[in-house]
Amino acid sequence: MTSVMISYLHRNTVSHSFMESLMGAVNHDRSGPNVIRYVVPVYSGPVTVPASRNKVAEVMLDQSDAEWLWIVDSDMGFEPDALHRLLGTADAAERPVVGALCMGTQQIASDGMGGWHIRTFPTLYAWAADERGVEGFTESAHAETGAVVRVDGTGAACLLIHRSVLEKTRTVGDGWFDQARYADGTLISEDLSFCFRIRQAGLPLHVDTSVRTSHHKSVWITPEG
Repeated sequence: MTSVMISYLHRNTVSHSFMESLMGAVNHDRSGPNVIRYVVPVYSGPVTVPASRNKVAEVMLDQSDAEWLWIVDSDMGFEPDALHRLLGTADAAERPVVGALCMGTQQIASDGMGGWHIRTFPTLYAWAADERGVEGFTESAHAETGAVVRVDGTGAACLLIHRSVLEKTRTVGDGWFDQARYADGTLISEDLSFCFRIRQAGLPLHVDTSVRTSHHKSVWITPEG
């Protein structure tokens, strides 16, 4: 029978949207599917995210018998059936890692008033060479909503991972989310470093763009012009 461990990182506070979403997901599961076996919160400071994510993977393998790990960040919002829709898309052999459609933000320019102009983008990445010939993750075109797309990288904000993936990538140690580097020495974020190791292991990564999320961020709002 399918079984799931949910885990999230926190700094002793979480977004209201996340807590309401998590309660909705648990209640939805109790109403019928009943696949959630564990809910594991892990404290993480601002500079310990890779180690904390590694701890989640270690707990999954060594302290649970769950088949799937669902990592959800504590600033995310999602619909009550998000987990079960991801499970419906996932497959232990063909789609062992499936993410939801998540949006990121980037500060692109000063607004001249102490704040920043912000752009948003879907966290879908391809592996390609830049103008210098250095290979790495680059933003991919936004897929049509409702599609299941193969990607080379995505964030870990709402990610479903089969147990076998963590077992296979454990052969290099318990550093699933340790930050790797590109050939030029540039440090890779911990979530894309995990995707990098998945890619090295020859495992597929998908995003189900029909499973949408919200991302609680602070932004500056300024008039146009």
